[in-house]
Amino acid sequence: TMKSYIFFVFLALADAEDNGVGLYPPLGWNTWCTWSSCGQHGASGRLHDVCNETEIRSVAEAMLSNGMHALGYDYINLDDCWEAEERAEDGSIQADKNRFPSGIRNLTDWLHSKGLKFGLYTSAGISTCSSGGRPKPIPGSYGHYEQDAKTFADWGVDYVKMDWCNTKVNGTELDYKKVHTEFSKALNATGRPIFFGLCRGYPYPPPEYTREVANAWRVDGDHHDQWDKTAEIIELMAPKEIADFSGPGGWNDPDFLMTGGAGCDEPASTHCPGMTDVEYVTEFTIWAITASNLLVSTDIRNLTDIMKYILLNEEVVAVHQDEMRKAGYRVGNWKCKGTTSHCQLWARPLNGGAFAVTLYNSDSISHSITFDFSLIKWSGEASVRDLWAKKDLG
Repeated sequence: TMKSYIFFVFLALADAEDNGVGLYPPLGWNTWCTWSSCGQHGASGRLHDVCNETEIRSVAEAMLSNGMHALGYDYINLDDCWEAEERAEDGSIQADKNRFPSGIRNLTDWLHSKGLKFGLYTSAGISTCSSGGRPKPIPGSYGHYEQDAKTFADWGVDYVKMDWCNTKVNGTELDYKKVHTEFSKALNATGRPIFFGLCRGYPYPPPEYTREVANAWRVDGDHHDQWDKTAEIIELMAPKEIADFSGPGGWNDPDFLMTGGAGCDEPASTHCPGMTDVEYVTEFTIWAITASNLLVSTDIRNLTDIMKYILLNEEVVAVHQDEMRKAGYRVGNWKCKGTTSHCQLWARPLNGGAFAVTLYNSDSISHSITFDFSLIKWSGEASVRDLWAKKDLG
């Protein structure tokens, strides 16, 4: 069984976009897989990229009351589901009035009054990636980068995710570095500090320019509620070079968390898990120790037992938000039952001289793993605490 642990070992920064935000990796929620299976598990996906004002307000209220906000979760983000099929007469982007009858500014004001932040989605191309069940393509930001940035700032937006769909214009693919740089400058020119997240367009691993223009950058394609994809992303996050790429102002983004399971293609607070509980714990553990974006995209209005166990573990969240803000990585492997690649040792230095350590078994069978303290240049005694069990181990 795949299993990982994260615990303290008590022992006796990269340049990034300087726009005043992203000093710590973000915590929050995104609409993407709340109602829909996102096309997974052979389901219809009929509610993929569907969202509305009532849903957003109810999710926000849940975050405020279920303990998540008290732990630092504060972003309420819309994915490719909010925009109208047409721009306004002056070319400005606008919300779908059927889905958001009160308008985005009204929604952001309400969220801000609750102590929450608001984010939304756009695409760099002519249209977005999904119509969200509507008959026409949804306009992207191409040709309107400055205008859209100003609109987002006027609405009080705190986070913008820029996707990379329908980016071939007159037969020529857009230059991703040029586009991302242009939109970054447009956001900064508004004078409003806005977290800017990049979603695709460039080759992986992310090129150097991404941390110069953005606060987060995807390290791979979409993450789905499937263990094979989660394991693939974990491997991409393992190298020290990837960890060193992030730091205050800019963070690696392995994509959304699937904690507890995606939706079931119905507008209800239900979950259809695609992974086991242990796999969800492993997912969150690696995202936390690598100081990655922690944006859960499943329905938090009805937390299942495993969702409470994971999302509300204040000790693991504290590792994610540690003041040192140094991402962890795979520091080595432990030889177990004739194999080394499956028995992985991860570590992250923490403020005050502590370390967070993860023992990650990527195999399909159980293994006993021992951490080699020399990998973190430690000798002598240490106090150890299992953060998932919330238990001192000696």
